[in-house]
Amino acid sequence: MRLAGSALLALSAGPAAAATLGDWFEGTEMAIRFVAAGIPARSFITPSGGMAPTLVSGDVFLADLRDAGKMPRRGDVIVFYPPRDTSVIYFKRVIGLPGDRVQLTDGRLLINRKLLNRREITPYTITLSAQDVAMHRYVETLPPDGGPSEPYEILERSDKEPFDDTPEYVVPPGHCFTLGDNRDNSNDSRVDLGYVSIGNIIGRAVYRLRPNSGWLVPPETVPGLG
Repeated sequence: MRLAGSALLALSAGPAAAATLGDWFEGTEMAIRFVAAGIPARSFITPSGGMAPTLVSGDVFLADLRDAGKMPRRGDVIVFYPPRDTSVIYFKRVIGLPGDRVQLTDGRLLINRKLLNRREITPYTITLSAQDVAMHRYVETLPPDGGPSEPYEILERSDKEPFDDTPEYVVPPGHCFTLGDNRDNSNDSRVDLGYVSIGNIIGRAVYRLRPNSGWLVPPETVPGLG
């Protein structure tokens, strides 16, 4: 398996130098809470920047394994195997569900032919080819699918990059359409990855252990934690 994953309490597997002592305490406490509640979970190390700024390279997070093989909701960050290769694990955000029509035009996302609003906030700097690059940072919110939608942040170098203009994708039954939050630097459903089979979902990212410990989802969406 080409992405480093670890057992729930094997917390020494990540980039400890980037984490504060508080991160270690909070992350360990949260892992213990999952174990005490009997919630199956697994920690993963983020290997690249395709999900920045939500998850950056080196971040360690917990995934709730109860969501394996289940239909996700729009906006979920899922952990999954790509088609035809169970030696690799991906993390991406669910954008489209079965029957949805998904398209990008000039970098703007359309769901079922409706343009999503986005709001620009402070720029975000990433490193590409050993150079710091200032990225546009936006807050985006997907249409609800039976519950409230949580806003999330995305990055764009510009609205004229490769894959900022796509055909319209119609998500087939039993699959979902994913995008990376770092829209111009992500291998996702627009490119080689294609649609993600629901059966390939391993879990849902719910909590960042370190650095910057904290919830990736509203905690009330993790039932049984108490």
